[in-house]
Amino acid sequence: MAISVQTIKGVGFYPGSSRRFAAQVTLNQSADTLELLDIETQKVVLVCALSAATVDKAAGHGPRQVYLPHNWLLQIEDPADVALFNESDRNRILRYLEEVHPRLLAVVAGVTLSTWIVWKYGLTLLVAVAVNFTPENIRDVMDRGTLQSIDLLMAEPSALSASDQERVSEIFEAIVAQLPEEEQNTRAFTLLFRDVPEMGPNAFALPGGTIVVTDQLASEFGHDADVIAGIIGHELAHTLQNHGLKQLYRSLSVHVLLAMIAGDLGPVLEEIALEGQLLLRLSFSRAHEAEADAIGVQLATDAGFDGMGLARFFQTLKQERLDVPWLSTHPTFESRIEALTH
Repeated sequence: MAISVQTIKGVGFYPGSSRRFAAQVTLNQSADTLELLDIETQKVVLVCALSAATVDKAAGHGPRQVYLPHNWLLQIEDPADVALFNESDRNRILRYLEEVHPRLLAVVAGVTLSTWIVWKYGLTLLVAVAVNFTPENIRDVMDRGTLQSIDLLMAEPSALSASDQERVSEIFEAIVAQLPEEEQNTRAFTLLFRDVPEMGPNAFALPGGTIVVTDQLASEFGHDADVIAGIIGHELAHTLQNHGLKQLYRSLSVHVLLAMIAGDLGPVLEEIALEGQLLLRLSFSRAHEAEADAIGVQLATDAGFDGMGLARFFQTLKQERLDVPWLSTHPTFESRIEALTH
């Protein structure tokens, strides 16, 4: 059976004054009365309805303010005592959750476990949604920002002759013609050339449909149209499958999760678009590289080239470079050659 009359202690303040006193409060729940006593003088300074008392909003673990009629103020330290007053349900629930209690540990553990589950199993879905909602103009901004970073940090204008550029461009156009019509109508696929000695014979794709071929690739392999076709097909596959965006969003998974929860990807996309260098630092996963190899070979074959040109490219790289699979996210050259030739 609940006790209807209870006595608690706190600190009281006289109306309109900073003068404080040790207070004792007698609460009668059934009679709806409150009696405020100045302990030092043993004088009852206020009698009022208990229902007339209001409690401030919970804020941290400090004392709670109880506002009484006629501008009397009471400070209560013990949360259990605060609960005896006319506290709102919202504040009571908040105070309940903030109390240090085994249930708080359970809540923290539950939140941690839920976050891990989302991170482990839901991130792929969230990334897919984020990619799907990334507009084409944002992809174009990403391309421009990345190219500006490349030109500033590592690249020089192409020194290829017009005939060499034309030869590669014709192969590029033949491969693009094999893409689904919807992709051709949606994106403006563009081929650019850059002199990037530190990258060697290489090419890379950007999210908006820009493909960059290094002078070194065109110079060393330009005589083999099948190799160029396979490489361009491979890079276009990265764009078609949104590999760049997927890797980017995974690298920014915390931002993506928060943005998806908040329901607004705008600020995150703006930050990504302005940080062109971020795309330069990403590596495609082994699964993405293998998928791009297969699609690239198919595109090259559909355009009338020998799809095994890509395998010949990897064979050359294998002979010239150290192949250390555990130091790279890329599959080994040997495994890629085997996958393409079997």
